[in-house]
Amino acid sequence: MLFYQIVQVFLLISTIQSEQNFHVNGPFGKAHLKSGMPSPFNCNRSIGSVSYSIRSISMEITDLKVSSTHYSNIPVETGACDYVDYEFVKSGQDNSTWLMINLRRQLEFRYYSRERNCSGNYKFIAKSPIAERVNYNESTQIHLVFVDRNDQIYVSYATNSNQTIPQCQYASDMCGGKANITGTQAFISPGYMNTILLNNLYPSTIYFYQVGNNEHNWSSIYKFINRSSSTDDEVNLIAYADMGVSPIQSGAKATIDRVLARFLSNNVTAILHIGDVSYARGIGTLWDAFMSQNEPTTSRASYMVGIGNHEYDHVTGGNKDPSQAPGDG
Repeated sequence: MLFYQIVQVFLLISTIQSEQNFHVNGPFGKAHLKSGMPSPFNCNRSIGSVSYSIRSISMEITDLKVSSTHYSNIPVETGACDYVDYEFVKSGQDNSTWLMINLRRQLEFRYYSRERNCSGNYKFIAKSPIAERVNYNESTQIHLVFVDRNDQIYVSYATNSNQTIPQCQYASDMCGGKANITGTQAFISPGYMNTILLNNLYPSTIYFYQVGNNEHNWSSIYKFINRSSSTDDEVNLIAYADMGVSPIQSGAKATIDRVLARFLSNNVTAILHIGDVSYARGIGTLWDAFMSQNEPTTSRASYMVGIGNHEYDHVTGGNKDPSQAPGDG
């Protein structure tokens, strides 16, 4: 993750190709508005970056002050292009606030400047102390999934460790509060996906639940309404496709907010995401961001997904496609 300083705000359009496609929010909620500012998201590693190690630059690196070295909700790299999210620091700005998600690793903020209309070399100005996650093993990305039986439901969530047995406490009344390349722009460890089957559920009943364990603490308490057992009852679905948090999905955040609002105001049985889920396209941090942004809805309603073309894992032909659809690519 990096801070960037704009030396000259004006930037020729030729240096910001596909700027119109950048997502309005990055993985950590930073607003990347289309206001003429250059975007380093698709950082060109051959133009305008230093050709030698950033650590060999003969200049003093200043310490950035952070409010805490523990964050409660990233990989440390050396290159100006190795970051998870960014913010342009404007003239007179002396602080910045970041909404963090748990990526199961350390965090470091770095401050760079770049002259000559953002086409010159990056200058490494300052960096923060290493920030640690308050609880690396907290339960995150909680979501519900229907199974064939009406009296069962899956609860899935991600953790950093597989050394403890995943558990789920539930009742109808509970009182209480780029896959083969490693890097910030490619694969990071996804943690461990834990799935627990809840049995003996009554139809049309509100259940309260929380996940985790006594050693690594329990999540907040969530609730859901189990589906009806009657074939005559109405079923309401919210269905959509092609939604993510990657730069080409500028409307994703607004869609997530509208889906949650519709769910809270209507009797919705399940969410159906038909395909093209997250548009992460090999960037692991965007998967974490997608599941975290959707958790307010997916922890309340079954989130059922289909396979879109972005879920296919082949590049050579239709015979690699599990659906056996004909054709190449």
